Amino acid sequence: MTGVRKTATGARFLLALVGALLAVELGACGKPSKRPKGEKEAAAAGPARCGVDEVREYVCEALIPVQSSLPAPEPYDTCPYSWEVKDAAFPPKTGTGTFDAGRTESVRRRVPPGQQCCYSWCGKLQTVDADAVQDRCRQPLAFAESYCTAELESGTKGDLAASPFDRCALAIRPPEASVFSVPEGAFLDPNLSAKRRQGGENLCCYSWCSIAPPGMTMPTR
Repeated sequence: MTGVRKTATGARFLLALVGALLAVELGACGKPSKRPKGEKEAAAAGPARCGVDEVREYVCEALIPVQSSLPAPEPYDTCPYSWEVKDAAFPPKTGTGTFDAGRTESVRRRVPPGQQCCYSWCGKLQTVDADAVQDRCRQPLAFAESYCTAELESGTKGDLAASPFDRCALAIRPPEASVFSVPEGAFLDPNLSAKRRQGGENLCCYSWCSIAPPGMTMPTR
């Protein structure tokens, strides 16, 4: 009888041990994985401020809501926290854009149903001296071009435009991929900048004249 009692006691102990191990394992499986503290803080902080002579660029994508290993902060956690930069106008500081909550909220208000996820990054702006800017608008086959950027967040080593555009560089070299012909330099256009700012964004717009090749149909504005 003593041997039977010992066997039953050992069996109950073994069953209890197995049950406890299963409870621990199931409990661990049921809990969502937590991101490292550093990644959580980075996601909440949002895009870093652009440096001197750097301009912020954006891209917005209408994404199907998915779960990401590193999501954007709530209530935008169906968006990934970062996005690969593919079509930057200016040389990007990094290869990825960071989730931009302000831009996302603005675009979602304008474009329902509100699934857009917006990302921003800093590109290197090439400023030029005023002496490098040439007026070619009176030459034969000249036609007008323009390009707008966001205001500079940390200023420039070059000259600034006059108020109220004193967060814009006075003259820049426009990006090659976005214009027909890149001049040596283009001045800030106050009238165009003021017109574009009526849409609610603090833009810095530049204008210049390019020269069309002989026989080319002249672009119209």
